[in-house]
Amino acid sequence: MTPTEFIQAPLRAKLSVARVFWLYGIVGSLVYGGLELFIDPDDTLLMRLYTIGGCLYSAYVIVGTYRCAVNCSTEGMARFVRVSSIISLILLPILTYFALSGAFSSELSQLEQLDF
Repeated sequence: MTPTEFIQAPLRAKLSVARVFWLYGIVGSLVYGGLELFIDPDDTLLMRLYTIGGCLYSAYVIVGTYRCAVNCSTEGMARFVRVSSIISLILLPILTYFALSGAFSSELSQLEQLDF
């Protein structure tokens, strides 16, 4: 399988949903998350680009999962996968906005200031 075929396979519905979820979703996210180890957290431009890249990669995986739902063994499971994909795609820009606005990091800093 060439790299181009590897990238296009989920979008062409040539894989099972399980393979898209595990290989592209879980393993791909771990590899992409590993890139953050090489980014200086004080470099806001690079961190924003990293967040936007993560959003685009997540959208790719979600669309690939939706497209591969036709390969599910039952119609009920295919419907569940499609509805879950649509909900995820709707929530993705909202969560990206929160990440870019610093809403998550400000909440974490408030929790760190509390003494338990």
